[in-house]
Amino acid sequence: MFSTPLLDIESKLNADIGEFAGWQMPMKYSSYQEEHMAVRTSAAFFDLSHMGRLRVKGNIDQFNYLIAKDIRNTPVNNMVGPTAFLNDKGGFVDDVMSYKVSDNEFLIVTNAINREKVIHWIESNSSLEVEDLTFKYAMIAIQGRNVWNFIEKIELKPLEFRLNTKFLGEEVFLLSRSGWTGEDGVEVWGVPETISKIIQRLVSVGVRPAGLICRDSIRQEMGFVLYGEDIDENTTPVEARYWVFSLDKQYVGREKIIEQLKNGVEKIRVGLKLKKGERSIPRKDNKIKLLDSEIGYVTSSIFSPYLNRVIGMGYINSKHAIFGYSVNIEIRNKQVEAKLQDFPFI
Repeated sequence: MFSTPLLDIESKLNADIGEFAGWQMPMKYSSYQEEHMAVRTSAAFFDLSHMGRLRVKGNIDQFNYLIAKDIRNTPVNNMVGPTAFLNDKGGFVDDVMSYKVSDNEFLIVTNAINREKVIHWIESNSSLEVEDLTFKYAMIAIQGRNVWNFIEKIELKPLEFRLNTKFLGEEVFLLSRSGWTGEDGVEVWGVPETISKIIQRLVSVGVRPAGLICRDSIRQEMGFVLYGEDIDENTTPVEARYWVFSLDKQYVGREKIIEQLKNGVEKIRVGLKLKKGERSIPRKDNKIKLLDSEIGYVTSSIFSPYLNRVIGMGYINSKHAIFGYSVNIEIRNKQVEAKLQDFPFI
């Protein structure tokens, strides 16, 4: 079990600590609903230190063959993502963000549960050199609809980053104009002591701390997937409707992607929106039915504070993907109505 290196300051902020993907980290500070609304109406920060952070060095053509989006023509100091490492059947090894430092150096952010798997996969499929930076730097995201009311707006375009720069008066390893909430903001990597100082500064100006539960509700509203819940090694980007790939280059898994685009798929990811007032939360693998016929299953779901209703996602037979039509979800032997909806929900 690992612990976020920011645990001391987060505990002082009354974080409710729990376990996720082998890490002890904040689940919430007050209520996830309040933290969620802070992102959607003002600003909040998240601890992302559990996510894998890797430095990859070597031949760009080797790296480009492993990753599903084309990185060759991406300008230096720009991010490529979301993208993915795929297996030879087109399934997700992991969905990642990639950072082009130079033509022979890249940074990657992986899902926490896949960090070691991704390192092994890169080393097994190339001669690239991989350095694990996960335990060297902490990582936070500062996100919100009005985030620039709380911090000075940075001179970066979306998905641009800078290395070894200053943020809020502190020297940080990486600063990027990026995030995973659907709102504007930045992500920051730095040594834990520095990130702790930045957190103190953020709290002092009114940026609210937010935990993992809020991250889950936020990403559900945007239709963003979670590895191990909504995608895995047996799910392809076409089935997930997760456009993390290019078609104009070669990469591992491309043949399967081409085949599915040409011939179609049997299952497809859809959004699920329950009626207002319905508080039943579908669980993973709950059955989705249409006129008593089982057509799919739920992968994840949560109550959305912004929409004031339960939302989720799952996979159904592609021939039944009739957006706007209602289905039933079987929750504890009860049939609960839900509308099929495309993403995002907001």
